[in-house]
Order: sequence, then structure tokens, then C-alpha cells
Amino acid sequence: MRLALAPLAGRSAKEVAVILTGNYGETGALDLYGPEYGLPRVISGGNSLWTRGYGDPPPQAVIAVGFDLSYLRRFLGACKAVGVVSHRYDVKNEESTWHMGLCVCRRPYDPWDGMWPKMQWYQ
Repeated sequence: MRLALAPLAGRSAKEVAVILTGNYGETGALDLYGPEYGLPRVISGGNSLWTRGYGDPPPQAVIAVGFDLSYLRRFLGACKAVGVVSHRYDVKNEESTWHMGLCVCRRPYDPWDGMWPKMQWYQ
């Protein structure tokens, strides 16, 4: 996660960043441990997590965990792959085999209130 935050370093404190997660496992882990590490708030379009919304004020920068660039670029410009999700124990699970993308994006194409309904998905 430090690698994903690096592109945000030196940005204005006024820039609002969020972490967009692809599933409940990622969301739960980041909700639990994120505050201890000063991570941005977590949002997700997955299942009922979508009802939590994208926050206020709307995000200007998105750290996306578990997404392909092709999906992110439907909604956000200036997307860059910055790494992959990994861990030192070589456990094979959803995050280490299928949803490994770690990206940073800016410049939403549309206002969040119009994009958010299109970003809901069911697993």
C-alpha cells in the first residue's frame, strides 16, 4: 500500500483520496487496519458496500485495489498501474491470483453522483 500512496505524496492536503476495493475481504482489512496507518477512507461498489457511498467531499484521487485498468478507465482518467497485491506468505487466494491490480487514478469523467450508480456490482 505504501507503493500506491507514493504517487499521492507531495499533493495538496486538499486533494481528497479514497481506496476503492473490489470485495469484502479487501474492504474489511483496510477498514480495520487503515486508520492505524493513516490510509484514506475505503469505498466499494460491491454488493451492499455500495450503499455506504463514495463520501463527502467526493474523491479526487482513487487508489484502486483489485481492479483492471480497463474497468477503472471507464470512469476515471489518468489511471496508472503502480503495483500488484502481494504478501510474503505465498497464500493462494482471490487477492493473490485474480484481483491483484493496484492502481492510482485521478480526474473522474463525470461527477461522482452520476458515476456511482454505474459502479455497483454483485458478487
